[in-house]
Amino acid sequence: MEERFFAFIFERQSIWYRRFVLRLPAPWTEDPILSTYKFCNMYRELDASTRALMGRLNRCRNRREQVLNIVFFRFFNLRRLYEDLGIDLFRQEETDVVLAGFERMRRKGQPIFNNAYIISPGHDERPKHVTILEHLKALDVPDLVARLDGAPTPEAAHEILMTIPCVGSFLAGEIWTDLASVGFFRQGWTDNDFVAIGPGAAWGLDLLVGRKLTAGEREEPLRRLHIAQGSMLPDAWRDIAYMEAGSNMPFLSLTNMEGALCEFRKYTNLSQGKGRRRYYRYS
Repeated sequence: MEERFFAFIFERQSIWYRRFVLRLPAPWTEDPILSTYKFCNMYRELDASTRALMGRLNRCRNRREQVLNIVFFRFFNLRRLYEDLGIDLFRQEETDVVLAGFERMRRKGQPIFNNAYIISPGHDERPKHVTILEHLKALDVPDLVARLDGAPTPEAAHEILMTIPCVGSFLAGEIWTDLASVGFFRQGWTDNDFVAIGPGAAWGLDLLVGRKLTAGEREEPLRRLHIAQGSMLPDAWRDIAYMEAGSNMPFLSLTNMEGALCEFRKYTNLSQGKGRRRYYRYS
């Protein structure tokens, strides 16, 4: 099963390489599943929403603005969020401007949340985006930054992020990884140091191990796979790897390995005629 997993990683990355580096016409693979259905890239850095966020934060060196905007963006996770709202960055004193921007989006029939993951609205009868913005307006950002700077471990920083209203473990993990990507952590942590294992990746680990793992059992096999990729991936991986990735080049970071497990679980389900079908649209 591990051989199939790494073969999947290699072929999915090969698709990216053939399409965006070699600029070959579709189809970019002979694999019937990969050529028919949509799968995320193996590098999180290639995700469209992540690229949009990182591109905007590359112009921001204020650490308070960095953390506030990462939290804000990941609640909605839309590639053109800032452009559609008509703002440069989210600022707490401009919450009314952002609310008006969301209302414009709703009138146009635009979604205001990405459906990639579910955001809890908390116990509030107001529209979810209104609740979120009110919480962000009241967020003590200097205190949050100070607590993150004092975190002794990556896990402790993740727990601090979960104290933000409406932020659960998975979303806190996404925020943590973004913070690492912009070099926010004074502790020097990267996305090789920590990852919050989501349900999709957990099911992928179960597939590889051959049994249902408990939450406490998941990290060890994930780290083992992370180490094994150097010997399990073909030598040609170095030719197709995304060399601008944030860490662990040319191989996948711990975070990217977690994402690959989620996609492999999807691939396995689709190969067996199960799971949600998101068809690929060639363009």
